[in-house]
Amino acid sequence: MVVSLKSLVGKVESSRVFKSFIKEHPHYYLAHCFAMISGDEEGCAWELGYYSEKSDKLVVFETKPRIRMRPAEEVFKRSGVVKKLDLGAVRVGVKRALGVCEDVVRSKYAGERITKRIVILQHLDRQVYNITLVSRSFNIINIRVDARTGVVLEDDIRSIMSLGRKQS
Repeated sequence: MVVSLKSLVGKVESSRVFKSFIKEHPHYYLAHCFAMISGDEEGCAWELGYYSEKSDKLVVFETKPRIRMRPAEEVFKRSGVVKKLDLGAVRVGVKRALGVCEDVVRSKYAGERITKRIVILQHLDRQVYNITLVSRSFNIINIRVDARTGVVLEDDIRSIMSLGRKQS
């Protein structure tokens, strides 16, 4: 069974912990779906982030081993508000988005052996899968896939070692 983010969101939003939270905080909305995948995506634990423009905070709901809410936290963003994730506009599933990334790695980064995949479904200028692949050679490949069409919007590769350095 492949992960259906729509059913996962439905499961979280029908849980007692979520219903209790949203009753007290109705201004929060779904902002992202996040998973870190090592190996097969079947057993990975998804995290769903709900954002409040009013408080500028994010509340994350973990899905495994059970649905659990983490305390509100500061949002990691550039500026402005975090846009609402519209799952109705998402036509491409996680498995297909990861397949698109595998094709990009095969064609452009063939020497890289991927050990970890970080998947974020979010609304930037459109609904996108923002996927980061970590390789054995300590490189990270970032690929953005349009969640409606499956088209690669951009991709790049950087060394993990360069992340802390300022670019000139």
